[in-house]
Amino acid sequence: MQQQKSELIKKSLIAMVFVGVVLFFGHILEVHLPDLEAWIEKLGAYAPAGFIAVFVLLVPVFVSVDALCFAAGLLFPLGAGMLYIILATYMAAALIFFLGRYLFREKVLAFIAKHEQLATLDAVFNRQPFKLMFLLRLTPLPLAMLSYALSVTQVRFWPYLAATSGILIYNLSLVYLGFTTKHMAALLSGPTKPSGISYPLLAAGLVISVLVLFYAAKMAASSINRIKSENPGQSIH
Repeated sequence: MQQQKSELIKKSLIAMVFVGVVLFFGHILEVHLPDLEAWIEKLGAYAPAGFIAVFVLLVPVFVSVDALCFAAGLLFPLGAGMLYIILATYMAAALIFFLGRYLFREKVLAFIAKHEQLATLDAVFNRQPFKLMFLLRLTPLPLAMLSYALSVTQVRFWPYLAATSGILIYNLSLVYLGFTTKHMAALLSGPTKPSGISYPLLAAGLVISVLVLFYAAKMAASSINRIKSENPGQSIH
């Protein structure tokens, strides 16, 4: 009993140190996001590749996905920014999956053990893994945290990656928000060159995006609660 307690304390300390270090470096990097944006703009034709690389490298250390998606809307045309975010989201999710499953598995398991809501999910994946993963992606859970949590469950890589598409609703809405903010700020700052942008349509699209996000998150939370109620008392292996 005493040995088990000591082992639990040891794992908890390791998990706390791991999470602390990751969050610290994530915060430091996030502070320098404006500098990264300036650097990406200077890349010219290579800016898309530079942005995707920055996204894929920073998301696994918990740099804000929100800030990166918003930055895509500021840096690129709307369609291009959304395409780059789609590619970067899948690539970052894939990288986190392999990091969590093969490199940081024990640390991730120790971290999850302290969070009951995450620790009760693994057994449920036996019945409807894709549906549950997709619904989880519709909730406000951070991309990196949820990806690490899923990486140590029984799920396979390709269903996991396909279910990542659920978070694109949220990520692409943030790209749209960044794009809208840029053009609205230009409008408020004074006379600008004609851009072909319909500002009423931009505003309407923003309202619709917020409503869709709210409805999707609410629907997902309701569905997850129903699934969990059908599988009580199960925990992660």
